[in-house]
Amino acid sequence: MTNRRRSLRALVLTLGAVWAITSCGLIDGFLDEGEDENQDQTAAGLAPRSSNAASGPYAPGAGGSAMASTGGRGGGGGAAGSASISSAGSGELSAPPVGLNSGAPAGQAKNNNQLTCDQAACRAVGGRCENETTCVIDCDERSLDCNDQPLECPKGANCEVNCVDEDSCLDLIVCPDGGDCKVNCSEVGTCSELIDCGGSVNCEINCDEDDSCEGGFGVQGNLAALTLICRGSGSCSGDAVECGAAGCLVSCDGDDSCDSEMRLQGRLSELDCNGTQSCSNLIDCSRDQEGCQVNCRGADACLQEVSCGKQGQTRQCDVKCLGPRTCNNGISCLGDKCNLACDNESCAGDVSCKSGSGACTISCDDDSCSQDVDCGAGDSCDIVCAGRDACPRDVSCDTSNGDCRVTCTGDNACDTIACVSDNGTCDLDCSGDDACQGGTECDSAARRGDCFVDAR
Repeated sequence: MTNRRRSLRALVLTLGAVWAITSCGLIDGFLDEGEDENQDQTAAGLAPRSSNAASGPYAPGAGGSAMASTGGRGGGGGAAGSASISSAGSGELSAPPVGLNSGAPAGQAKNNNQLTCDQAACRAVGGRCENETTCVIDCDERSLDCNDQPLECPKGANCEVNCVDEDSCLDLIVCPDGGDCKVNCSEVGTCSELIDCGGSVNCEINCDEDDSCEGGFGVQGNLAALTLICRGSGSCSGDAVECGAAGCLVSCDGDDSCDSEMRLQGRLSELDCNGTQSCSNLIDCSRDQEGCQVNCRGADACLQEVSCGKQGQTRQCDVKCLGPRTCNNGISCLGDKCNLACDNESCAGDVSCKSGSGACTISCDDDSCSQDVDCGAGDSCDIVCAGRDACPRDVSCDTSNGDCRVTCTGDNACDTIACVSDNGTCDLDCSGDDACQGGTECDSAARRGDCFVDAR
């Protein structure tokens, strides 16, 4: 049995490598085209399999309208994860098309395809047709498909896969082209291999039980709008989770859940790290069209670096490290608009808005931002150290075109402040008790407040 598992895993990895090489070839071709043509072809170019993508919500004239509901839900990885994020430069991936399902909630897209469940095709993979559009497949411990060989949902229909026994759904699951896909990993040890959302329109994965979605588990969103809910303790801990072109909603509710690298690219992405020590691998938001948000609420969540824009500049990125001791390996943002917030002894690493960003706001409350705080945004910088012992080290602001404002109203907030604004104003406020002990310095067209305050 062990040898067979290894053979199957090798098969899956080989298929994944072939897909990656093919995709890169397609993407390189897109980069040679004009901007307008690139936007029209991006969705189709990223698809690994789908022949029906042109008739889906991404096709010209397909509608792609917003859905009525509103979005939002409440230690591994190390060096290998870091390499996988940093090695892919911003030129290697095409940006998602502007307006793709614009206005739809994170993790949802409008499916305009005509869908029909083919009885024979559904039965061939051990399923049954429901509501004329959905093939429902129950995977138990005796199932050949999904346990001992890949399960490929029939094309042209929705697909629902239910993992009904412990340690079931042990092989690759391929979601249907053109349809919506739902995978319920409802028992201990279920879903231990890749789930390929491929050419699906919507992809929903529920990892409800402890230790579900582990091992070789990973998600390739590709074209799909992805919703991934990780309720079980230790769930969603495996290979990388890659959001699709239509964005994603990932909710890590279980303790120690989401020990996977999170690659949040697409129209609109949201990651909620609610469980204790959840989201303990690298997190990056890049190339969004409507925004990307990371919420680190659980104690000791988001322990490795949280970044925005490493794979290509983000339009708007909000990172909120509000749970106790969250985001303790630093935050960086390269985006048109960056909003970074730290509280409750969070953000023990550097917090920065990179040069090339537009507008940046950084807020640090009690005992937070304990390393350097740096804003190099071009339009404006607003740094607020309002909590006790917030920003106890160097605070720097260097903006080329906008104003720079640094507010140190917390007791013992800030040490030294250096402000440079070529065409704007430096405005410093060191009104907290024992704030700015190291002194301040300003070099700008206009100076206000506590510029050039000597150490006290």
